[in-house]
Amino acid sequence: MKKILAIAAIVLVSSCATPEKPKPPSVERMYVIPCGEIHTTDLSRWTPGENIGKPYVLSVHCYLVKHARGWMLWDSGHPERIAAMPNGLTNPQGTSTSFLRKTLTDSLREIGITPAGIEHFAMSHSHGDHSGNAGLFAASTIYMQQAEYDAVLGPDAAKFNLPSANFEGLKGARFVLLNGERDVFGDGSVMIKPAPGHTPGHQVLAVRLPTRGLVLLSGDLVHLHYNWERSIVPNFNYDLERSRRSISEMKEFVAKNDAAIWINHDREQHAAIPKAPAYVE
Repeated sequence: MKKILAIAAIVLVSSCATPEKPKPPSVERMYVIPCGEIHTTDLSRWTPGENIGKPYVLSVHCYLVKHARGWMLWDSGHPERIAAMPNGLTNPQGTSTSFLRKTLTDSLREIGITPAGIEHFAMSHSHGDHSGNAGLFAASTIYMQQAEYDAVLGPDAAKFNLPSANFEGLKGARFVLLNGERDVFGDGSVMIKPAPGHTPGHQVLAVRLPTRGLVLLSGDLVHLHYNWERSIVPNFNYDLERSRRSISEMKEFVAKNDAAIWINHDREQHAAIPKAPAYVE
């Protein structure tokens, strides 16, 4: 027993004398994939009381992370069938039209990967412009907040009006159901963080890039940088007060960690970010 304690003491002293250096991020690069556009005639739907009657084009993106231990896709964009619609798909109200210039499968092929080669898949939430191609990733491990899973696939799913049809191809898939954060690769470089409000189980993704540092992928925490700066929440969110709290929490996270936030639907911000098959490091 004394011998064991002596060895333990030596290990402890050694650890204190030469602290371990922080490990470099294990994310190698990230591809930002254009996954559609939403052309609206009235931006005020996303900025209530402001920009009334202002036309705008919201970008839609997917993000492919190359980690030393595999691939992860975040969000899946508009359904691939929209790519065959030259005039896009217009909503019943006639206020917005969704377009897709290139399928997600084709974009992945340009990078040199197929949907079957993606080991990890997660979506910020289940709305159609984020879950449109979820069914392609039945071979992946899928990360969802329990609240979002229940809202889409639970016994009371109908009352949430989320597109459960987008998940039909995932029957039998491996879901990891979360009630909070998840360190996807176990090294702190890719962190799923809960940010509910837009939907019951909305989440965001923090990715530590080797050169750019920490980037927070917004999902629909906010739709524009304009909303981020002013904490503006659309009236169609599931829980307006919880949405505001999530924005506040993520602002604190960004400030504390000197992170950048990339806002999925902000076309102007994304214009300065290289698009796949180019990548960011």
